[in-house]
Amino acid sequence: MLDLCGCKSIESLPTMIGQLQHFTQLRLEQCENLKELLQSIDNLSSLSMLDLAYSDSIESLPTTIGQLQHLTELRLVACENLKELPQSIGNLSSLSMLDLSHCKSIESLATTIGQLQHLTQLRLEDCKNLKELPQNIGNLSSLSMLDLSHCKSIESLPTTIGQLQHLTQLWLEQCENLKELPQSIGNLSSLSMLDLAYCDSIESLPTTIG
Repeated sequence: MLDLCGCKSIESLPTMIGQLQHFTQLRLEQCENLKELLQSIDNLSSLSMLDLAYSDSIESLPTTIGQLQHLTELRLVACENLKELPQSIGNLSSLSMLDLSHCKSIESLATTIGQLQHLTQLRLEDCKNLKELPQNIGNLSSLSMLDLSHCKSIESLPTTIGQLQHLTQLWLEQCENLKELPQSIGNLSSLSMLDLAYCDSIESLPTTIG
C-alpha cells in the first residue's frame, strides 16, 4: 500500500510508481494540488483500491485506468473539478464500488458504465449537475445500492432501472426536480428501501409500487 493522504503540496506522482506491480492500494485522499494521474497507472496490475477523495484539482482520469483488472474500489468523493469519466471505465471488470459523491462538475456518466457486471454500489450523492442516468444502467446486474440523494438536476429515471433485480436500496432524497418514477419501478423485486424524502416535484407514485 502507498498512502499519500493529506499530502497537499503534491502536484504530480513520480513515474516510478508505475513500476510498483505488487501494490494493492493507492491512497491519495486530500491531495488537493494533485492535477493528474500517470498514464502508466495501468502498470499497477495488482491494484484493488484507488482513493482520490477530496483531490479537487483532478479534472480527468487517464484512459489507461480501464486496464486495472483487479480494481474493486474507486473512490472519487468530492473531486469537484472532475468533469467526466473515461469510456474505458467500463473495462474495470472487477469493480464493485464506484463512489462519485459530491462530484459537482459531472453532468453525465460514461455510457460504458453498464458493462460493470460486478458493481454492487454506485454512489452519486450530491452530484448536483448530473442530469440523467444512461439507459444501460439496467445492465448492472449485481447492483444492490444506488444513491442519487441531492442530485438536484435529475428530472427522471430511465425505465431500464426496473431491470436491477438485485437492487435493495434506492436513495432519492432531495432530488428536488424529479417529477415521477417510472412504472418499471415495480419490477424491483429485491427493493427493501426507497427514500423519496423532500422530492418536492413528485405529485404521485406509480401504480406498480404496490
